[in-house]
Amino acid sequence: MKTKSSYAKGVAKREEILQATLEIFGREGERNTTLRAVAKESGVSLTGLMHYFESKDHLLTEVLRASDRAAEARFRAPDAVRDPGEFLALALTATAANAARARLYVTLAAASTDPVHPAHAYFKERFALLRTTIGKHLEAEESAGRIGPRVDPGFTASALVAASDGIMLQWLSDPAIDMADHVRRVWRALTAPRADG
Repeated sequence: MKTKSSYAKGVAKREEILQATLEIFGREGERNTTLRAVAKESGVSLTGLMHYFESKDHLLTEVLRASDRAAEARFRAPDAVRDPGEFLALALTATAANAARARLYVTLAAASTDPVHPAHAYFKERFALLRTTIGKHLEAEESAGRIGPRVDPGFTASALVAASDGIMLQWLSDPAIDMADHVRRVWRALTAPRADG
């Protein structure tokens, strides 16, 4: 019982640290989001914090992973929206209410171009999962006769992810942009029947 209780406390503390990190990042930016500041806000020692996360880069990457786990759970829920275009549109609507996550995502996307950065593996896995999930959806839609065979699942999946990430980057410069509407329109355009098909 004691072990289960300790484990639950550890999970709760880890989540508290991740939430504190995102809040600090939103207030202070990447440069001032230090392990020391996160430890202080989370009520743990620096040594205690490093028991959970070995570096600032790992910590920031885990903030994004936690956000993705929550989104995946919503996608798997029985009453979830299954249409990838609509799901990403709703995710971007949530992002619009939390610019800190969008800034963190873009910051780490740039850092992830370095193969040794912890975010490199995160983005590689994330993009592969999104492309696979969207591709399977399109294949099922084609089998059910709801879209035509001229829709290329691999290209369409990559294009939708590119539209989603690209519009988020533009939104950070111009919050008047309607990210959700953009993604919905791109999805409709990508999956619409072709005049020549």
